[in-house]
Amino acid sequence: MLIEFRVENFRSFKGEQVLSMVASGSDKSLPENCMDAGKLKLLHGAAIYGPNASGKSNLITALDVMQDWIINSASQDTEKRRKLTPFLLDEDCSQKPTSLEATFIHEKVRYQYGFSVLGNRIWKEWLFAFPKGSSQMWFERSFDPEKDESIFNFGSYLKGEKTKLKDRTRDDALLLSVAAQWNNKQLLTVFKWFDLFLRVVTTKDKLGPVTAKALTSSEAGDPEKLRSFVLSVLQDADIGIHDLKVVKHDPEKVASGLPENTAPEVRERYLRHLHDNPFYQTMTVHKEIATGGPVVFDIEDESDGTRELFELAIPWLQSLKHGFTVVYDEIERSLHSLLVRELVKPFFNSEMNESGAQLIFATHDTTLLDPDLLRRDQIWFTEKDDEGATQLLPLSDYKPRVGEALQKGYLSGRYGAVPILKAFSIHDSET
Repeated sequence: MLIEFRVENFRSFKGEQVLSMVASGSDKSLPENCMDAGKLKLLHGAAIYGPNASGKSNLITALDVMQDWIINSASQDTEKRRKLTPFLLDEDCSQKPTSLEATFIHEKVRYQYGFSVLGNRIWKEWLFAFPKGSSQMWFERSFDPEKDESIFNFGSYLKGEKTKLKDRTRDDALLLSVAAQWNNKQLLTVFKWFDLFLRVVTTKDKLGPVTAKALTSSEAGDPEKLRSFVLSVLQDADIGIHDLKVVKHDPEKVASGLPENTAPEVRERYLRHLHDNPFYQTMTVHKEIATGGPVVFDIEDESDGTRELFELAIPWLQSLKHGFTVVYDEIERSLHSLLVRELVKPFFNSEMNESGAQLIFATHDTTLLDPDLLRRDQIWFTEKDDEGATQLLPLSDYKPRVGEALQKGYLSGRYGAVPILKAFSIHDSET
């Protein structure tokens, strides 16, 4: 469960900005939108609004990049690593590190982990644990530019071989990533939250293979029961689908379609790719109008919204079942507002969300600004200041009245974070 996320000097973020998932003690509305986490009361979700280019996607990208560095920095080629681009509208920021920090609860323990990077060098890295409420420093790391080396400070609460761990950690690799690679039990627990329980979905990500794989193997449960679940989601959306079929193609049969003169090494490379990235064919079944007989469509012939629902079905179910923190950019893409609402509601239903799952999403769908769906402390805004830097502000800063029409207030500019538009015009031109 995410408690808060901090970002500084990353893309449109200049000064430190904080997204908090701690529920307001003064807001007693929608109790099912909250959960108890020890002494804290956390929110099951948060919605982020703002005009185009205000920083919504940059906030989600910051979490995505943080996750990428943690998972891959121990082994990944630095050229393939996601870039930590600083705030570019101030020249001084290019000489300052980018900082990312997440505070979260995993296996009933609160952790505070973060790092700073300048170029590809780890400038700072830190991890604190709060197993019984009191702070335990597990490790701190800082770069000494005069000595051109990293200084490591390990706390007594961190067990295991520390000298070897330090020696194995490159200047461009996170110690947490290296420790997970070498199976340090304590640090592997922290690593697993970022690897397994944090799910970041950007506009570039495709989730179709996740759902297709679940429907053709037993890894995620009974494939037939999961197929029935996905079909029910599509049918409940009232889009005319009566049945669903998913086929996983045999890599050998797919590779047999290569030209006869294909070099053996090329064929082997292609086969390895197919084994690592299986080819699935998803088909939907509709009914012919006159006879009622089956008409089979390839999923690619369906609308963007239908494909989006298919892709989301299994990841959404997994998130609710296992208590993932899902961070989703442009949740409304290709979907009707009522469908988006139905996707959000299970996270705020105590019977459907028993594992503490969270949904953080960026959106332009103002119909979700409904006090019957979202609490006031679940709504956040991004907007640019005079320097072009993103400011992240909670709705509670504007002190809206209980029962206030939030959608109307937002669209009228009462809370800021809306585009200031001029009327578009088309002028006659010879060119």
